[in-house]
Amino acid sequence: MSSPQNVRELLSAELPKLYAFAYQMCGSRKDAARFVEELCAHVARLDETKLLNDGDPGRALLGMMARNMEESLGRRSEHTFESLDNILRSDITRPIDLNSQGMSDDPTQIHVMMWELKRTCLTSVLGCLPPGVRLSFVLTDLAGLSPAEAAEMLGIKESAYRVRLTRARKRIEDYLAPRCFHVDRENPCTCSGRLMIALDAGFVKPPARSDDIPHEPHDAKGSQRDVGSLYRGLPRVKQPDVEIERLISTAGG
Repeated sequence: MSSPQNVRELLSAELPKLYAFAYQMCGSRKDAARFVEELCAHVARLDETKLLNDGDPGRALLGMMARNMEESLGRRSEHTFESLDNILRSDITRPIDLNSQGMSDDPTQIHVMMWELKRTCLTSVLGCLPPGVRLSFVLTDLAGLSPAEAAEMLGIKESAYRVRLTRARKRIEDYLAPRCFHVDRENPCTCSGRLMIALDAGFVKPPARSDDIPHEPHDAKGSQRDVGSLYRGLPRVKQPDVEIERLISTAGG
């Protein structure tokens, strides 16, 4: 891809990725949209020439968002592994009921909702980590930055960053390994058995758009014991095109 010639081109290329990054960090489309909005407001105040002449303006935007999110989200996780268990695993599994609210008596909705539950559940597991620890996993295992690159972006020592990353991976693996069907087919927690429980609890809702849902089944890849690979296989949440265009117009003129 050629270098962007103006902020509009830069944002057109980067906002979809930044929105997905924000969702991975906060587990909420509404909050992801808020962080993207804050970033665009900040970009609108920057010197366009200086930003575009940055060695990697796309990564510069990611750094702005990552630092803002780390500061804004504080030190506490949104919820705990125990509270997540209480939502999804406090009842026996239940068969899927197409007449239930959210299913619309439409068999094709099952495919969409299985993916939405998988994405929501795994993102919520990230939400059980303290924001700084969570950020290390998202930056390195999902965004692909090396520990040295991510540490420099956040302005911390690489050794401290590596401690965060090791802690993040271990806590995610320790939680999912004995529970999640996607990690081990012998595990008890399956999306099909938990979908109705998740719908009743309001934990998962039909997405406003389904064009980001893959065609293949949510469990087509089989067991994925590497949690980084499991998370990278989730469909990237998309922001409505009209919102992206609004933000670009606001920040890029």
